[in-house]
Amino acid sequence: MIVALVVTDGAHGHSKSATTAGKASAHRKHPAVAKAPVDPLTTTDAKNWVASRSGQVSAAVENLKTGQEWLLDPNARDQTASIIKADILETLLYQAEQSGQPITSVETSVPQGMIEASDNDDATSLWDTINGASGISQYNTLAGLTQTTPNTQGFWGETLTSAADQIKILRQLAQPSKLLTPAAQAYQLGLMENVDLDENWGVSGGVPQGVTVALKNGWVPLTSNTDWEVNSIGWIKGDSRDYLLAVLTDNDPSEQYGINTINKFAADVYANLGPAGTKPLSITYGSATNTRQP
Repeated sequence: MIVALVVTDGAHGHSKSATTAGKASAHRKHPAVAKAPVDPLTTTDAKNWVASRSGQVSAAVENLKTGQEWLLDPNARDQTASIIKADILETLLYQAEQSGQPITSVETSVPQGMIEASDNDDATSLWDTINGASGISQYNTLAGLTQTTPNTQGFWGETLTSAADQIKILRQLAQPSKLLTPAAQAYQLGLMENVDLDENWGVSGGVPQGVTVALKNGWVPLTSNTDWEVNSIGWIKGDSRDYLLAVLTDNDPSEQYGINTINKFAADVYANLGPAGTKPLSITYGSATNTRQP
């Protein structure tokens, strides 16, 4: 397949007495000590929320304003489910640029379906186009991923990854990249900013309208319909914030349970990455729907 991106007093000879100098020193203010940055993944609210949930949560966040990155359970490895579709599209765009054969405007319906509607048939088609596990492995190596193992049997959703590696995928879209052109970045971000309404959850949890969110979610039942893996990755920018977030969960008793877990966790991260003095959000997701919260 080929993608077209339309894409002193001393100055006067006076000296202070020892007594005066001593008083001045006694009243001199000491420089303020900078507070250590708050880890938005391990605040009291975030820790309490994770501890109250069934299953496991791993996460990574990078504050693009400061370059700081925080990790929660960095040793966890989970199946990607559909979040790998962001990786598939990046690989496709990179390969297209390298081959000099951009995707045609007609063929862009397949990447659009894969990202906006999370269409699995479209994902399989593009997985084959990029030469599957081999193609995506080559791209991931260039992008600096070290904790992702693509499935070699064609089951792309069973690829294993870490939250930290998913931040590296997002970084290729959110910052200047040696792998993706600005046009390619804008194209993919445009799709991730316009996912279908029933997919607009996860890292967008607690994010108010007017803030830009580019995301991709994934969900899959594992051994049974009461054992789910639910994931969400994305870039949140606006309202004095600019950060990348990846949250991976497993052993969720239902899909909606996993969604609720990520929604509230993401809301806590959003609140804690705000300017100093920002009042934390008070949001309950016990019965959250698959929609972006106001």
